[in-house]
Amino acid sequence: MRKPKTFKYADQWGDEMDVVLLRRAYADGSLAVQMLCRDEDGCWEPYATITTNLCDAANQNASFAYVDTNNMSAVADFLIENGLAAYTGMTRPSGFCAYPLYAFTSEFFETCADSVEEVR
Repeated sequence: MRKPKTFKYADQWGDEMDVVLLRRAYADGSLAVQMLCRDEDGCWEPYATITTNLCDAANQNASFAYVDTNNMSAVADFLIENGLAAYTGMTRPSGFCAYPLYAFTSEFFETCADSVEEVR
């Protein structure tokens, strides 16, 4: 079992934390990405789901996902700066928000966890 890479993430308020990314799937099979952070005892816990479940043909490829920049405004820069994803130039409106579509890179798939057991 491989260990996922730990990244430094600074949220929109400037708070920095260690995080790992966990690859999941929505019910339709599209890519879901969860971010885990450490609690006060050093154990990993869910921080946020950084993707949104917007079903359409664009995100049915297993390496594409809409990123939740509405609730996590700093996450797009984090993904790009760490070479984990690239913005495709496409967005999808939902409610009052437009969610950007990202293509997740091989670096993401090599450094993320595929199961919670990998981060213990």
